Amino acid sequence: MRTVLSRVRGFYGDNPLHLLVLIVCFALAGFAATHEVTDRLWPLALTWFLAAVVAHDLILFPVYALLDISSTSVLGAVGRHRRSSAPPRVPALNYIRIPVLGTALTFLLFLPGIIQQGAIAYQAATGQTQEPYLARWLLLVAVMFAASAVAYAIRWYVGGIPVRTALAPVRAMFEEGERVLLVGEGTVVPVAAVATSAALYHPAGDRPGAWLRTPWRDLTDVEWRADGGLLDLVPSARAEGRPRQVPLACPEALIDLAKKLVAEGARSTR
Repeated sequence: MRTVLSRVRGFYGDNPLHLLVLIVCFALAGFAATHEVTDRLWPLALTWFLAAVVAHDLILFPVYALLDISSTSVLGAVGRHRRSSAPPRVPALNYIRIPVLGTALTFLLFLPGIIQQGAIAYQAATGQTQEPYLARWLLLVAVMFAASAVAYAIRWYVGGIPVRTALAPVRAMFEEGERVLLVGEGTVVPVAAVATSAALYHPAGDRPGAWLRTPWRDLTDVEWRADGGLLDLVPSARAEGRPRQVPLACPEALIDLAKKLVAEGARSTR
């Protein structure tokens, strides 16, 4: 039996269950089509079906694909201005996609009622008007977006607990007026570096849970070693200590900021 399934998979290119589902779907569509052709209005139904296929594949699909790409670019641009060099803990894109998709689908589903198409026939058949459709659809849209926002907020809060826990001992070392500018994600820890307005904080490798503070004025440069995923901190001649290395997962934003602050610190010490 297993050999037969393997042969079917090799010939078909996917799980045999996928083929079975497709056969059932085509059989159901064929059954519906045989009943539809007995209706004298079947050419009109066929015209609507073909028009829907053309409208979706040639018009709607490129439109919402472009909107999806645009939203991804916008969220990426916003992410580059975050106070962290790490990727967002919870990407927001899917929490926007789902309510937007629900909005579009329910709009198509309730469109005749929303625009009050066939209002006279509807009232004659039900004794009610179609006026509530628009308000109820808007309420449904609001509920979908609100539920998505609540779900995102919960995920964001839970995802930020490790970062807030890691930052607690660092904040205890801050001087007056010092503020966080950027947080760097590590390869094995949620926070591997914290860039502030006065210094760079990074874990002390030989003391778990301890952090080291390196003022920007005590550095001459920072160098990125892509082969090892390490950020080299090059101390100035007057600073005590040896060069240190900080493992980072997403170094680009932190490197740019560090070089800028190191240069400013060097100018302030002249």
